[in-house]
Amino acid sequence: MKLSVRNIPGKIWAFLRRRWKLLLVLLVVVAGVGFWQYQRVQKNKPTYTFVKPSIQTISKTLNVSGVIDAEEKANLRFAAGGKVVYIGAQEGDFVTKNQTLATIDQRELQKRLQQDLNAYLRERWDWETSQDATDYNVENLATRRDLDQQQTNLNDTVLNVEIRDIAIQNTVLKAPFSGLLVASPLTVTGVNLLATDVFELVNPDTLVFKAAVDEADIGQVRVGQAAAVTLDSYPDNPISSNVQSISYKSSQTSSGTVFVVRLPITVADLPSELRLGMNGDATITLNTKENVLAIPLDTTRQRDGKTYVDVKTGPSTVAEREITTGLETDDMVEVTQGLTVNDEVVVPNGTQK
Repeated sequence: MKLSVRNIPGKIWAFLRRRWKLLLVLLVVVAGVGFWQYQRVQKNKPTYTFVKPSIQTISKTLNVSGVIDAEEKANLRFAAGGKVVYIGAQEGDFVTKNQTLATIDQRELQKRLQQDLNAYLRERWDWETSQDATDYNVENLATRRDLDQQQTNLNDTVLNVEIRDIAIQNTVLKAPFSGLLVASPLTVTGVNLLATDVFELVNPDTLVFKAAVDEADIGQVRVGQAAAVTLDSYPDNPISSNVQSISYKSSQTSSGTVFVVRLPITVADLPSELRLGMNGDATITLNTKENVLAIPLDTTRQRDGKTYVDVKTGPSTVAEREITTGLETDDMVEVTQGLTVNDEVVVPNGTQK
């Protein structure tokens, strides 16, 4: 039996009219599968963030921690204890060089000095009498021994007078330099001081930031390098400074061997706010290069002692390229060969621009 060709379109159309709901469902399913496949392909497609090398100034820095201290500071005390009869400055006062801080009672020492002077006079008269009575023409060993003994006794009395005078001088405590009296063991007279009681004097014009630099980094630090000090108490007021000196002797800390680097504090608008012992951080500029081609450090990778980057070669394609680098900082690196300002370098873990 032969099928009429002219009846095929009609039969297809009749079939479609009877099965249109089923066909509609199949069409939706096919479209959904296609859209899902497209999304999966797009999701797995590599994406990039690109950055262009730029001409800029880069600086290599070293961040270290430290504390405020003073170059001129002294703990002053009396050589011996005694009752304080005069106070020349209170804690917090600014004193000048040689200003008297306190005086202890001298009366007993003065009396003892007078006794020593009287003893000296007696020995002096005895010595002169012996000199007048001695006939040096008939001097013998016994005579010479007596004369030497009297000379020794006289010398001892002189020494006693000098020692007592030194003790009297030590009853007056004076400032060896101008500065701020930051600690005093008393506020009133009539109090007995011990030889261990201390007056602490600091010259605020000699404040320094003492930074502890690890031995692995100290080789990069040089006298004169610029630095910025940021104190924990004043984080919004960085202080400009420079490396004044590097300690020759190392110190031991919980983190290992360190060297103390001194950074002078010369800020005029903060001296009344700064305090000894304030903690902070210093950023020391180790090296600076101007007008160099630089890229972010995280765009590079190392392999077999060489440096590589991925460079854009098309709308969505990249290629690896070897470069030569120079100065490297915490976040930037100088490029001396291999890139130009017209290249675009891939930044890892980004989205395409």
